[in-house]
Amino acid sequence: MSPDRIKQLLSEKPFQTFTVVTGDGGEVNVLSPEFAWLRPGGRTLVVDVPRVRNAKDESEFESHTVDVFLITKVISPVRRNGKKKH
Repeated sequence: MSPDRIKQLLSEKPFQTFTVVTGDGGEVNVLSPEFAWLRPGGRTLVVDVPRVRNAKDESEFESHTVDVFLITKVISPVRRNGKKKH
């Protein structure tokens, strides 16, 4: 997938949650544009995912790093019970 497509998804108004699926079958849910960002250069997407409902503290999130060019599919709205890539 292109970095421009990820930027577009993150900047949509209103924001729509989505799941990114990688070639190895891993899935990461993007629940808010505040929880995801592209690193400089656009190749790496970093997504923080809450581990508990109503997470507020940093320790209540897990971070996922995804190579944008290995994303094979985007599913919207988010898949709630998807597999998470580690």
